Amino acid sequence: MFGIRVQPSASSLAARILRYSCHFASILGVVTFRLKRNPYDGRLVAQKCSWPKWFFVLFRILIFYSYCGTYSSFIEILKISQLKILICVRIFCSFICAVVIVVMQFWFEDPVISVVNRLLRLFRRVNSLPGCHHMCYGGKRELILLLFAVLCQFYQCTYMLPILFEEFDVSLSVSLFCETYISVCAAMICHICFVAYLSLGALYDQVNNYVRTELRKQLTDLKATTSRRQLKAAGHRLDECLAIYDEIQRVTSEFQRLFDAPLCFVLLFGFVSMALVAFHMLLQMYRGLSMCLFELKMLTDLMLLTVSIQGASNSSRVIRRLSLENYYVTERSDWHKKLEMFFSRLNYREFRVRPLGLFDVSNELILVFLSALVTYLTYIIQYGMQSQQF
Repeated sequence: MFGIRVQPSASSLAARILRYSCHFASILGVVTFRLKRNPYDGRLVAQKCSWPKWFFVLFRILIFYSYCGTYSSFIEILKISQLKILICVRIFCSFICAVVIVVMQFWFEDPVISVVNRLLRLFRRVNSLPGCHHMCYGGKRELILLLFAVLCQFYQCTYMLPILFEEFDVSLSVSLFCETYISVCAAMICHICFVAYLSLGALYDQVNNYVRTELRKQLTDLKATTSRRQLKAAGHRLDECLAIYDEIQRVTSEFQRLFDAPLCFVLLFGFVSMALVAFHMLLQMYRGLSMCLFELKMLTDLMLLTVSIQGASNSSRVIRRLSLENYYVTERSDWHKKLEMFFSRLNYREFRVRPLGLFDVSNELILVFLSALVTYLTYIIQYGMQSQQF
């Protein structure tokens, strides 16, 4: 997995993008591991970085101190209370995201690396199934979503550069760098969750395709005269698929246990940032196309996250629709019992993303937020027109 193939494909290109994204996150100090080849067997594993974590902690404290100083002076000159509240909430969310990164690095570093390695082992197990050797990481869908994520990250790192070209100033440069670094690190948590659920969805898709095509074809050939060796091989393949499904569910539970709180805070940070930018655009405090594109970028980030979660949830439910009525394979009664146990085990757990038990993350969440944002801005416009602030 994440290796280099001779003939580039959508799957191998997506794997390369993931490797480079991991390097970028480690350079920012968001993650403390790198993907490297094991020198003994050549397998890709996540290993701890060699540089000290305290350096990034001190650097992040310095950045956040300058960030708060810039916004505190800006808040003092503001006269609109709604804008002050939004900025204060965004600063608080930025602080929470910074604390989450530090906590994950110092107290949950080993569990996070363990989850990454378990995901890598799952991809190797799936690729070892017959008919899945050509797969590396998903397909065209995963590649398109990853390209959108890369474009969003690139724009967030560079959208402030035109301001520096127009009027270069040291203090302005420091302020813009702090703003960009804080925003990129917060967005990186969102992208980590996006990649994780995209990976889980890709795993479900590959195993589902194998069960519906290859495994079904193999089980259909079972007859009363089938040898014991063939029956044992078919039973081993069925048990391996069930073990993979169970491991995917366990990895999902472990990841949600680690990232439930960070996901909740980063969603709050994204929603508040979108509301703040929309409010700025409403007041015409920033003119031009850059703020509109930045608003679209933040919306794209949240949509990528919800689309990956919705895709993983849908893929986990597809295989549960199978039963002996629509998955007829053989006349052998003993295999009917094995398949019934297989299908019942698939329905044991339900894939659901509910950060801190507050709300379900799905495509409907974006629609709910957009409707609330439009309602809020409409109220602000009406209030401003009555008080003659617009």
